[in-house]
Amino acid sequence: MAENIRDIYHLFNPDEVLLNNDLEKYYVEIEQNEINIKDLQIRLELGLETREPIKLLFTGHRGSGKTTTLNRLVSNLDNRFFIVHYNVFDLLDQNDVNYTDVLFSILTKMLEKVEMKEIDLGKPLLERVNNWGSSIIESIIQEKGVGGGIGLKVPFNLLEIMGRMKSETTTRVETRNKIEPRVSELVNIINDTISEIEKTGEQVLIIIDNLEKIDPTKARHLFYDHATQLTQPLCKIIYTFPISLKSSNDFMQIKINFSDVLIHPNIKINEREGVDHPYPKGREFMKEIVSKRVSLELFEPDALEYIIDMSGGVVREFIRIIRDSAVRAITKNRDIIDKDIAVEVVNGLKNIYQAQLSDEDYQVLQEVHQTKDIKKDEQLVGLLHNLSVLEYRNDRSWCDLNPIVRAILDEKNLL
Repeated sequence: MAENIRDIYHLFNPDEVLLNNDLEKYYVEIEQNEINIKDLQIRLELGLETREPIKLLFTGHRGSGKTTTLNRLVSNLDNRFFIVHYNVFDLLDQNDVNYTDVLFSILTKMLEKVEMKEIDLGKPLLERVNNWGSSIIESIIQEKGVGGGIGLKVPFNLLEIMGRMKSETTTRVETRNKIEPRVSELVNIINDTISEIEKTGEQVLIIIDNLEKIDPTKARHLFYDHATQLTQPLCKIIYTFPISLKSSNDFMQIKINFSDVLIHPNIKINEREGVDHPYPKGREFMKEIVSKRVSLELFEPDALEYIIDMSGGVVREFIRIIRDSAVRAITKNRDIIDKDIAVEVVNGLKNIYQAQLSDEDYQVLQEVHQTKDIKKDEQLVGLLHNLSVLEYRNDRSWCDLNPIVRAILDEKNLL
């Protein structure tokens, strides 16, 4: 176990997810999360028996630990699944995603794993893949000099094209313009590829991570305007989904098109009644995240309690505050993180949160503070998306202000 405050910087990276050995070393169990993982696993395993191409929306706040949960799910599943699990932003531009991009990424990542596992898709299907691919990207190859020959090797040049789509706006637009009139052909190729893979005895499971991070307007385009296309692949798919859209006017129509919506809640550190009613299990969970990495003696007790309070139970924000506090402590030649340092870090975050709030937002935030109710409210969509409002769950869902935002309103005498 690390005993040096400098090690905190390396062991608390908010942008890294737990995977493989780190998942075994640092993962902390909490009852609600374990129930969610088991629920998800059972749904998929029951789907093996019925061969249903179920489509699940998996939602929760950014930073709540969804990716770690999905990694843990994958580690629990057996070899009856052909699992294609990827971060969509390894392929696509976070600020510009549409439904054809997502379908194209599904085909590309499936073909990549087919090649890795040396699965024979058969000559007729490979010819169709290559003919479709060459017709889609022919002009891009000519104009931009994409390498690679056209043969029967998969995945053709598709990964390279996807890389260009992420970084080159013109390539992105050209590719979409060519795919959109022929999207049904793309879906047919996806489904025929799935069919060939499943002849091996494994059923295809696609897990597309990080879609919850896209702007709510882009998310509506995907999950409301083009739900039909997203649900056409004949395999099991888990789409991560922005929790903010649960409060949009379109949510019930979105929900109808998918098999189910599963919620990964933030860690509850206080009861619904407020900060005077702490939730001990949640607080112990947050402390165990720390104690699995470093000695708790690197924190003054009141500093760690304060960081837990101000994180709101959002794991990534908790890790971010700890890391930033370690940097500040090193800057000040301190050997431990005390509360003054943690307060300085949180004050810096207040400036960031306050900059994204409008006068209209303050009115909604005051109402949330009073009622704690999740409801259909277009103004609430943006506040959930930017983490100003956080959702929790007892038997039913409820919400509260992000503690940093609550401190801002308190300073303005708005509470």
